[in-house]
Amino acid sequence: MTLDPIQIASSWLQQYGDFLKSGDVKGTVSSFQPNGFLRDILVFTWNNRTLNGHEKITAYLEDTLRSACITEVELETRRGLVPELSGFNAQMISPVAETVSAGFTFGCKVGRGQGYFVLIPTEAGEWKAISVMTQLADISGHEEWILEEGIYGGHTLSWTDVNRERREAIEKNPYVLIVGAGHTGLNLAATFRHMDIASLVVESNLRVGDNWRKRYPTLTLHTPKVYTELLYQSFPRTWPLYTPRDKFADWLEQYVQSEDLVVWTNSRPLPGPTFDITSRRWTIVIDHAGQPVTLNPAHIVLAAGAHGEPNIPVIDNKEAFDGPVVHCEDYQGAKPFAGKRVVVVGAGNTAADICQDLSFHGAESVTMVQRSATCVVSVTSVRQMLEPLYHENLGTEVADFLLMAQPVGLLQQKAKQTEALLVEQQKETYRGLREAGYHLITDQSLFSLFYAGYGGYWFDVGCAELIRSGKVKIKHGVEVTRLENNSVVFTDGSFLEADAVVLATSFKSIRDKMRGIFGDAVIDQTDPVWGLDDEGEIRGCYRPSGHPGLWFAAGEFYVSRARSKQLALEIKAIELGLLKLCRATQDAGSLSAARYPMCLGLRVRDGQLQTLPGGG
Repeated sequence: MTLDPIQIASSWLQQYGDFLKSGDVKGTVSSFQPNGFLRDILVFTWNNRTLNGHEKITAYLEDTLRSACITEVELETRRGLVPELSGFNAQMISPVAETVSAGFTFGCKVGRGQGYFVLIPTEAGEWKAISVMTQLADISGHEEWILEEGIYGGHTLSWTDVNRERREAIEKNPYVLIVGAGHTGLNLAATFRHMDIASLVVESNLRVGDNWRKRYPTLTLHTPKVYTELLYQSFPRTWPLYTPRDKFADWLEQYVQSEDLVVWTNSRPLPGPTFDITSRRWTIVIDHAGQPVTLNPAHIVLAAGAHGEPNIPVIDNKEAFDGPVVHCEDYQGAKPFAGKRVVVVGAGNTAADICQDLSFHGAESVTMVQRSATCVVSVTSVRQMLEPLYHENLGTEVADFLLMAQPVGLLQQKAKQTEALLVEQQKETYRGLREAGYHLITDQSLFSLFYAGYGGYWFDVGCAELIRSGKVKIKHGVEVTRLENNSVVFTDGSFLEADAVVLATSFKSIRDKMRGIFGDAVIDQTDPVWGLDDEGEIRGCYRPSGHPGLWFAAGEFYVSRARSKQLALEIKAIELGLLKLCRATQDAGSLSAARYPMCLGLRVRDGQLQTLPGGG
């Protein structure tokens, strides 16, 4: 019998919507499979949560469903979100053939929401949700705007004058200070602008995009162009499939101009910011091109990436080494290393690219020091995984929404189902790598590694073949312990003769870097940045950090785009008084501060919710 996805989706949503509107928790939960997921972003609480199974969903909704005031639940009509049979998201979730998925819209207490569900049949043939996502889309009266008319004062004012006045007003009194003008900081600034949140970005480099220009010259993004776009702007049709370093840097620079963002380059926060709990404002001094400027923003967003300063391992006797020892941040190409014996410490994306660069440009020998096992995925496989969703006909906005609709736990389950297929596709590559002494991770998904630590993998664009052929040698399972004048000594007592060492050893946490600016008393109140919490949500980013008015934003292109609106809505809600700042001083186990973002003057201390003096 031919299934009708519209009829199935409509029937399920009608019943589910009635349960939501009436505040019927039991009925709402009955619409899920026993192992179903509810992912909620700012609808039932001012946070992002993922609940798995009837018991946890029930506990979550008991105190939140009625107060959310859900109304007008309707099927989506936008392209890519209409009901479909065995669509992309359904395939990502379940191996069964019969799946129905669709988007929907609804009203809620503070505005409009959007959602997505995936249904699979029970053994009795009844359609139930394996996954539902609800997300606040806009706050009523403060909706995100896309374009303005471009005519000012009835044709009496020039855009140049209007733009200058807007910029000057923001520079004098920004509501939000964003630290970092990489893709994350700029995505945030653009979103804030379209939400009428006055934001100023400070960037330590002389030019926007220098954080990319300063990296190794052969750097090219390993994900296709649609996946790597910024908010509101698509790349030109003629843009390369994989974006080169300098081309992307220049794109960031033009993005600031075309999106009318206010960015101070050659600027950085100085140590000692303070937060006044009464005025709800920071006092922070910015070194703006050598001049101290005091600002009083309500919020500071640290968007300098998930990583901060270079992670330099402790190596004894470095001063005795005759050649250069450089971190990958300072590596500017292989030409100076031609004819030299180079040891590259690290086995991630950067290490693989640098080894390939060194080999091509005539290094006498290249050895990769692989300290622990690594996942290797060909760039072709990455493209095949992304292109069913990220393609020009659908657009990044809908694609991001569809991917956001999938709880990480479900993505990990699906990834486990496809691990064997991925290993089979790359078995010859893997065989050659193992024969060369390279140790592989094949029992953890790329999703798990990315969300757990932002590393432990690399996308192969040619280095694997160099390893297989012996042009890049492998030294596995050891650390560099000391240097001699012309050799690298390892923890197992072995050594390699070397003329140069490149440390592709990643970066420290931005949270740790900011201790030097904000101090331990502030940073110790914040949650760790990156990794997953016990619900499968990213820790510490785009959600309450634990300290009022201080936020972290990090992640690659999809995370940065998809989460920017969430942070904008949280900050707008605080500005409007819908959400009061919560000074959470501890994560008290099951009573985590992050679980109560809607609190009005509450904190978590010693496992108990407490009222703050002065109401928060």
